[in-house]
Order: sequence, then structure tokens, then C-alpha cells
Amino acid sequence: MRVQKIDSNLLDELLEKARQSPRRRAIHRLHDDDWEHAHRMLNALTPGTYVCPHRHESQFNGEGFILLRGRLAVLIFDDDGNVERDKSCVLSANDGRIGVDIGPMVWHSLVALEDSAIYEVKGQPAGGYIQARDKNFASWAPAEGDAGVAEYLQELEAIAAAI
Repeated sequence: MRVQKIDSNLLDELLEKARQSPRRRAIHRLHDDDWEHAHRMLNALTPGTYVCPHRHESQFNGEGFILLRGRLAVLIFDDDGNVERDKSCVLSANDGRIGVDIGPMVWHSLVALEDSAIYEVKGQPAGGYIQARDKNFASWAPAEGDAGVAEYLQELEAIAAAI
């Protein structure tokens, strides 16, 4: 039986990896392998990271986040790319909002308002994780690495700051 402890030192190390990463985020996998039906991970995100809006189309791909450190906006979008402010939220222990559960087929993105770490759980269909079918990226948002990312991320950060 494997037991993994999550403590401040692990979060500190993961956030440092995220700060050093060109993507401004880092993941520490807690599950054994891609075949597992429940993927569990720590996800560290720092300001400036871009999480392209996406959705998970399998009925088994619900996703949940529990905030462990920082402030993080969870933005929910309609099919046209408009932020649904009533469904979006900022996770912050100081404000008493520490988690969110997102069902399949919901467009979403994360915006780090400060260095943040979350415990993330995501279901997987039979056969486990297959990258090609895991996410459907939004056609109305720039893909990671595209020239328009910086401007679009600024728009998302402004919306997140106003929630």
C-alpha cells in the first residue's frame, strides 16, 4: 500500500518548479499511471501561466479542484467564449471558497492571481488517459504558444480580478 503525504515542503518545491518552468506551472502526479480511472495530482500555477480554455467531452471526465495555497480564478465559458461570471469564481481560503467541481462538457480555464497550488482530481474513461481524447481546446481562444496568448491572458486576468 502506497501512501503519499502532502505537506508545505512539497508545495514549496512544486511552486519553485512552476516558477522555473516556461509554462509557469508544474504538476506532481499522485496516481500510479495513466490507466487509473481517477487521476489525482497537485497542480502549481503561478501568475502568467496560460491554461487554454477547454472542456472534457467524456461523461467520465469530471474535474475537481481544491485550493491548497494562493488565489486562483476558475473561469467558466459559454459555447461562444463568453465568461459566465455567475458560474465562475475565485478560490481563496481567506474568502471561504476553497474548491469547485466541474462536470464534463463545461468550458473552463484557470487564472493564477498569485502563486497557487491545487489538489486536482479528474475522472478517466475505460482504458484510462489518452492525451488525444482528454481535452477539447476552444476554437475561440488562442492555442498555447500562439501570438495572441499574452493579450487574451490579460483579458482573462482582468475578468478574474473583477469576480
